[in-house]
Amino acid sequence: MSVDFEKDVILLTCASGKQCSRLIPLLYNKWRHIRLAVNSAASAQRLEAEYPNATVLQADMARIEDAQRILSGVTSVLYIGPSAHCHETEMGFTMIDAARRESQIGNLKHFIYSSVLHPRIRKLLNHDCKRYVEEYLVESGLDYTIVQPSHILDPFPVEMLVKSESPVFPASFNVNVKFSFTVLQDLAEAFEIILEEREKHFLAEYTACSTGPISYADVIEILSKEIGKPIQIQQREFYESAGQLQTLIAGKNADVSPGTRDTIHRLLLYYDFYGIKGNPNVLGWLIRRRPTSVQEYFQRRIAELN
Repeated sequence: MSVDFEKDVILLTCASGKQCSRLIPLLYNKWRHIRLAVNSAASAQRLEAEYPNATVLQADMARIEDAQRILSGVTSVLYIGPSAHCHETEMGFTMIDAARRESQIGNLKHFIYSSVLHPRIRKLLNHDCKRYVEEYLVESGLDYTIVQPSHILDPFPVEMLVKSESPVFPASFNVNVKFSFTVLQDLAEAFEIILEEREKHFLAEYTACSTGPISYADVIEILSKEIGKPIQIQQREFYESAGQLQTLIAGKNADVSPGTRDTIHRLLLYYDFYGIKGNPNVLGWLIRRRPTSVQEYFQRRIAELN
């Protein structure tokens, strides 16, 4: 059942999103058949231009016909669901149903699910959605791997703060609450290993934190020392923060559903009190090196900007 880089077909969903941004370059010149599924025509056009040897498909993963179409002939799938989508659970169920069918009539061998750290947190609707998808996947009969990344560090506005003469960090929640961050390069390497080693990771569940718990205040202090200038913190009003996050997720002029709105509101309130905390050991064991620290990540980003 070993992988065949020439014949096996791998599918990445939400391929224009942040989780695939570091992964596709790792896979592109290694696997001959890479299939990238996206939701919008704009995303499809961008990926077709950037990765001309990949197959890019536009699809609505809520539709069983589309799910079956993008999975047809696939050997391994990395299923990444849309962020804070009000129908995320149903979309996960649809993709798993289509994968079960493909495993019976086709060549599907491995279903990798990018979930979230601590899906048992029911106060967070986006975590709770993934909890149901994990349960459905475990009971599906598929050979699966579940990966649980935490709070992603990469969206931190390094470029804005580095280039500003008087940098100000706009805080959306309490900066003294601690989080364990996931660095996308670490996560991409974990996905690459899981895809390549396949059966070694069947029925496994991996937490994927790059760092131990650290507050945003300490993260800002680390960057401040790296760039040699103080960074001020400006606390945003709650609904301003929610609006910014809605725009980031759904687009500037998108009609945000009540479910998505509620997901964002709960997320900000939860982050304000609890944060998301985990341990980096599992990710380190998986990628066979020490995961990236906050300081190392900032040093890398600053070097890229120079």
